[in-house]
Amino acid sequence: MSANERLPAMGGAVVIDAVDDLVREVHLRRGSGPEEDTAKSALAADLRRYFAGEHVDFSRYRVDLSRYTEFERAVLQETRRIPYGQTRTYGEVAKAIGRPAAARAVGLALGKNRTCILIPCHRVVATNGLGGFSGGIRWKEDLLALEGAR
Repeated sequence: MSANERLPAMGGAVVIDAVDDLVREVHLRRGSGPEEDTAKSALAADLRRYFAGEHVDFSRYRVDLSRYTEFERAVLQETRRIPYGQTRTYGEVAKAIGRPAAARAVGLALGKNRTCILIPCHRVVATNGLGGFSGGIRWKEDLLALEGAR
């Protein structure tokens, strides 16, 4: 896998940072995408399929969790288990990791997620609405709509 790749997606761009088979970052950016799509990795191909509306299982990709605390890793690992097209609330994720009173801390941990889509933090929503998203609320809305989630 290339160290750094860009590909256009949903009126923006996806930037992939990986070393060998370890994905360090997947960022979503709005605005104009790259002039041409030159990404060649298997992950880039799977992301293209995902943005074309296909259900893609990203669990085969190793994600670098070394920079996170134990709590943050637990949140990210639990979030990675949320199936395509489904959502969980911050409170449900907190309860699933054994910290039922930590819904707000779950949101803070998800705000640090550097591998969106692979760890689908867009699938975690507030009890009374969407909640936040580090890539911007429009990305969250678009990704949930793409997956047919609420």
